[in-house]
Amino acid sequence: MAVVCVSRFGSLALVRADNPGALLGTDDAQAEGELDGADLAKVNRASAELGHVVIAEELLECDYRAPGRLPSHVRQPAWWARFFGTF
Repeated sequence: MAVVCVSRFGSLALVRADNPGALLGTDDAQAEGELDGADLAKVNRASAELGHVVIAEELLECDYRAPGRLPSHVRQPAWWARFFGTF
């Protein structure tokens, strides 16, 4: 099942499998049968039509090294925390 996360900052969107962080990214999720390619294409198209830029989950796992107001419990922030928040 595809899940769409919309950023709290700007028009970014993330399309991923239902279990965040359990897979290495979109390709891995498809290979494991957790994310159907046809569903992914439909969701990406709909997100783009709504004005969102869809980014890959694996990019959001990269370290965020710029200044920002992230919660104090975030020790090594990633782009996920910057644009989508933390759990």
